[in-house]
Amino acid sequence: MIKSKWTRFKKQIDNFLFDHYIIKTVLEYIRGFFIAAIAAVVFAFGFSCFISPSTEGGFILATGGVSGVSQIIAWIVETIRGEPVGNNLIQSIGYTALNIPLLLFSFFKLGKRFTIFTLVNVVLSSVFISLFSNAHVGEQVAQFTFPDGAQPLEPVIVRVVFAGITTGLASAFAFLGGISCGGIDIVACYIGSRKSTQIGRYGVMINGVIVITYAFLKAIDNNFNFVYSLYSVIFSIIYLFEVGLIIDAINLRNKKMLVQIITSKVHMPEIIIANFPHSATIINGHGAYSGADKIVLWMAVSSSEVNKVVNVAKKVDEHVFIGVTSLKQVYGNFYIKPLE
Repeated sequence: MIKSKWTRFKKQIDNFLFDHYIIKTVLEYIRGFFIAAIAAVVFAFGFSCFISPSTEGGFILATGGVSGVSQIIAWIVETIRGEPVGNNLIQSIGYTALNIPLLLFSFFKLGKRFTIFTLVNVVLSSVFISLFSNAHVGEQVAQFTFPDGAQPLEPVIVRVVFAGITTGLASAFAFLGGISCGGIDIVACYIGSRKSTQIGRYGVMINGVIVITYAFLKAIDNNFNFVYSLYSVIFSIIYLFEVGLIIDAINLRNKKMLVQIITSKVHMPEIIIANFPHSATIINGHGAYSGADKIVLWMAVSSSEVNKVVNVAKKVDEHVFIGVTSLKQVYGNFYIKPLE
């Protein structure tokens, strides 16, 4: 009863917005800004508290991506200066500057809306990183002494876990909203859309190179312990895999499912095709027990479309038999709604 009322209410809202395009556009931009802001806060909190806290001598976790490249730039600048630059200032500036060419690429290859709100996210992330660092949030959340005494590994493992959770959730939440957190996420999103596959793995591969580079630079630093440099690359790789798994688990846009529909209703294929932007393959068969003629409909859909397929099929035939299996990869023409 409640579900049916909510469905009718939602349909009324959709019809109203369809007739009022300007209001719909404004609401979509407000939603995009909200998603970009929330993702920026979560990422900045994770970066300032768990990845690169502003505590002097703290264990620095290499992140990969644009933030990882900015860490490398910060290390080079601090090495030339001979003294550290506090509060992640260089990382904040570098994070924004390095995203500019990627945002231009995004504008021409992925879409205007995607690029605008990705830019909003990038700028807000830089602002929030500076704010959290100046407020010494990282010092309050996690304080570590290094390298004077033996540092237990348990606190670092906890940092790796929470770093992966926060930054992974930030990227996944952004992807769900049709935007990204910038940097390598833009490249991974483009590759994923071109190959019609999940995008977390591409981020792991690209970021792995950056992490190893950062760890190597730390290893040749006379002021940095080689053993802890090794720990840094190991924990950083664990962090990257964690982020990739979280993104692929939450972002279902590129995950494919194979739906097998067995029915006696001959008009089932027409109704299914009319409701989804995918084609299907029809096989004629008959029931082993009843001997009745059957239609077997094979259809590849996005993971987010499975429930809708099931609901539509059940409305056509309440006795329909449906099987759903996960697909690792789809080759050929498969429609994915493009980013705007």
